[in-house]
Amino acid sequence: MHSIFIVSLMQESANMAIYRQIGEKIRRLRLTKGLSQKDLAKYVGVTYQQIQNYEKGKSKIPVDRLIRIAEALEVSLDYFLKEFDNNHDRVPESELALLQTYYKNISSEKIRKQILSLLHTLAEETS
Repeated sequence: MHSIFIVSLMQESANMAIYRQIGEKIRRLRLTKGLSQKDLAKYVGVTYQQIQNYEKGKSKIPVDRLIRIAEALEVSLDYFLKEFDNNHDRVPESELALLQTYYKNISSEKIRKQILSLLHTLAEETS
């Protein structure tokens, strides 16, 4: 009987670890976008305390709410549900989101092309 209880606790702990990782992604992206917990909560239709619980991994996030969060943060649902890995060679999603946000705000096509050229050159030098 105790072993079933222990396995159940271990599974629950692993499940909550996933919610903590999703919550961390929500928090990083929310901050990148310059939104407060209250701003995000208003869009999602919950209290800021609930957003706080999601970000800390203390509450499970219903799919419909995660969809609203993804909409508010302008990412696909897949962003939160991608396989969780510890590959530190990859660029963090929050940095990519920030680059995308800044890039969208550049109205000059000439400057955007120069930035792409610079990034291409830098990528070739470091590979």
